Amino acid sequence: MSEEKESKLKKAFTEHKQFKSEEGDRIGENKFIKPRAATKLTKKSFVDAKAQYKKEKDAFKEAKQDAKKLGKDQEPIQKSKRLKEAEREKKLSKRVYKRTKKSDTSRLSYKTKRLSKAQLKNYGNRKVQEALEEDETLATALDTKRKVEKSKQIYNRSKPAAKLVKKAGKVSFNFVDRGQNLLRGNGFQKTPEQFKVTSRVRKAFQQRITGSKNLSTASKGLSQIVSFFKKKTKVKVFGLGLLLIAFISFFAGGTIGGSMAIYQEDKDLTDSWTYLSYVDAQNSDSGNVFYSKLDDVMFYMNYKFEDYGLNDIMDPRIHIGTYKGYLNDVWKGLNGSKLKYELTTMDSLEKDKKSPFHLDTSDYEEMKDIDDDTGYTDLSNQLEFPIDTDSLVVNHRYGYERNGEDIKLHDSIDAVVKDQQDVKAPLDGKIELSGKKGQLIIVDKNEVKLTVTGLNNGRFVGGEKVKAGDVIGQAKGTDLNFKFEKYDDDDKKWFTVNPGFYFPKVTYTQFTTLASANFDPTGDVSKRAQQIYDYLSKLGYTKEGIAAMIGNFDTESHINAKRAEGDYLAPPVGASDSSWDDTNWLNMGGPDIYNGRLSNIVHRGLGLGQWTDTADGGNRHTLLINYAKSKGKPWYDLGLQIDFMLNGDTAGSQTALKNVLSRKAGATIPALTQYFLIFYEGNPGDKLQQRIQSAENWYNYFNNNGGHTNESGQKVLDQYKDKIQPEPTTKETKDGWPGNAYALGNCTWYVYNREAQLGHSINPYMGNGAEWARNYVKTPGASLTDNPQRGDIAVFSGGAASTSAQYGHVAVVEYANSDGSFVISEMNYGGIYQMNWRVLSKQAGISFIHLG
Repeated sequence: MSEEKESKLKKAFTEHKQFKSEEGDRIGENKFIKPRAATKLTKKSFVDAKAQYKKEKDAFKEAKQDAKKLGKDQEPIQKSKRLKEAEREKKLSKRVYKRTKKSDTSRLSYKTKRLSKAQLKNYGNRKVQEALEEDETLATALDTKRKVEKSKQIYNRSKPAAKLVKKAGKVSFNFVDRGQNLLRGNGFQKTPEQFKVTSRVRKAFQQRITGSKNLSTASKGLSQIVSFFKKKTKVKVFGLGLLLIAFISFFAGGTIGGSMAIYQEDKDLTDSWTYLSYVDAQNSDSGNVFYSKLDDVMFYMNYKFEDYGLNDIMDPRIHIGTYKGYLNDVWKGLNGSKLKYELTTMDSLEKDKKSPFHLDTSDYEEMKDIDDDTGYTDLSNQLEFPIDTDSLVVNHRYGYERNGEDIKLHDSIDAVVKDQQDVKAPLDGKIELSGKKGQLIIVDKNEVKLTVTGLNNGRFVGGEKVKAGDVIGQAKGTDLNFKFEKYDDDDKKWFTVNPGFYFPKVTYTQFTTLASANFDPTGDVSKRAQQIYDYLSKLGYTKEGIAAMIGNFDTESHINAKRAEGDYLAPPVGASDSSWDDTNWLNMGGPDIYNGRLSNIVHRGLGLGQWTDTADGGNRHTLLINYAKSKGKPWYDLGLQIDFMLNGDTAGSQTALKNVLSRKAGATIPALTQYFLIFYEGNPGDKLQQRIQSAENWYNYFNNNGGHTNESGQKVLDQYKDKIQPEPTTKETKDGWPGNAYALGNCTWYVYNREAQLGHSINPYMGNGAEWARNYVKTPGASLTDNPQRGDIAVFSGGAASTSAQYGHVAVVEYANSDGSFVISEMNYGGIYQMNWRVLSKQAGISFIHLG
């Protein structure tokens, strides 16, 4: 780094440090006045600063206009010192106001921290031992539960609900007070006010529970406590009272300490997440797909640096540059560098003393406690689950992603649901209709709006008010899309945030998967996989879909049709040479195989998919056996099992399989693999990451080993060799021509090279193959035609002629036959850098670019 640049960075950091210091001083001063008064005072300062800034800005604009009238020879007018100071004061007062408002305990939206799970568990285990013997107490707990549920329905995280929680705190405190006196022999009565020594404790307790807005958590937690006490016939009043105090403190948000997991404002937090997702997408390609665990990074950054913006200057002792550059370093720490990727976790980096991201043991433990206790709940406008679940499963996260050669922002999340499942409103608000079928918008006080897509919601006309938890429609598929926006009062416009921050718990199914350099399946396994691939690809199914299916079967049966559940055990439960055609052996159930366990397995799983007969009516084991008999083949024949999957399995299973193979169920290999696991295997979450990694490995294996055999391609080249002159050389197939900006080894890259060899110059930025049909206008003199000529570019829409359903394809027309058919040369039809030759007839989905 040059001395001049380093000097500028140090100067910028010094100014930034002074700014933060002044911000801290002002916030510190406010600690000596009441929270509500501090909020009002800082708000007034912010309003005054905005007005002064506007006044100085208007004066500056007027001065610029006057200077412009004097002529172009005048020096450009610079910002005045007063304007710069006003701009700084506006920014400073805004930050002070927001931070003061966020910590104002008198506001209903104030979020205190929850008692950690470990603390609550230990506390409960200790106090349950002191439980009372009166059944009346259980009745009290049940009654309290009903009150909480009722209050949730009526008030729904409103001011009256907070007052109810506060009252519950008083009741519990008095209950304990009476119990203590009973145990001391003073009768079940309240301690006279003049003798109380716990007023400060009670005040502190009441302050902790004031402002709670999450009664749904309270209801769930109390249900667990009541369930526990139902198992006990003897309980103690004192112990139960204290346990109720701990519980109410839990759902009210009380913690020991008071630190926050998230200090950033919503927009800054989403910007950090979005930027890291962009780095993921930049490094992704056909072999490596990055989905870093960004939640871990968000919590680390907020714990270590608290509130920050991407472009803020950092302390040069930690990092010379901005937080954006520091996040780049974090990403490299997690994933390594190009050509030398090596995955680790944020947790490992935090524990490793040699890591630049190391935390002292005490800091590490404190951060984990805070993260586990509060997560993202410090952010305002929390959402409730839209379906009955303990965690919302997200198969398409918020952020940037690579789509072939393009990187685009996905500004929403896709959650997994069941078709026709009831969907509930995640927040209070008013319904708006977007005009798009299956989509509605819930707006809350023009502050936030949530767009839900993927619904059957015909009963709404717009303008209706809904409460969180109200049914707003039914899912009309297996995905629900959520887009969450907040309104910026300063900029007077909406901005999107990551919806995953606001739901109680989110589970992401997208994982980083790297092309394994060590993936080398044995001969028998690769032959079986290739047989399946050849069979299905000839039917027009996609490489991604086939890889997703094989990745699942690799985990289930090692892609071996002659497998049966428990066959690895010693006979007679395990397999012997004669077992495979023995009906009694095949029909063994779970108790036979697992020593009396798993009675739900009626007949053992068989074949590629370990198809099983189950106690709930599943009969796929029997279907396979009967289908094999009808075809006169053994059930363990590989070809027979592929045929069974397509034509003999249950109707629902056939549909799920074909949705995956044709890529109707998802755009990516991870999404297709997960769909297959859920809807074909019927076993959500079972070794999902292992299955995805296997699917990615097989996809790259088929790419690198041809997938579609090149034998027929060679025959085409031999047949038309005298008509294809000049033939492509290594410059077109390996080295590349100057100016080629397309991804190396792809179809677009080859077409650019081949056309250059033929004397044609085409634009190097026309996108993925399918996009050339509209972007051809970027190439001067190019036109779109339906009749192929030698030298034209054949453009395939997604899926046409067995090409990529997602990206489409392009090829070079090498010769046109008199019957209307044509010969093409192409690359990456069977794998990166791999050449192929085909003879095709004109068909839907293929157009031609004539280069003049």
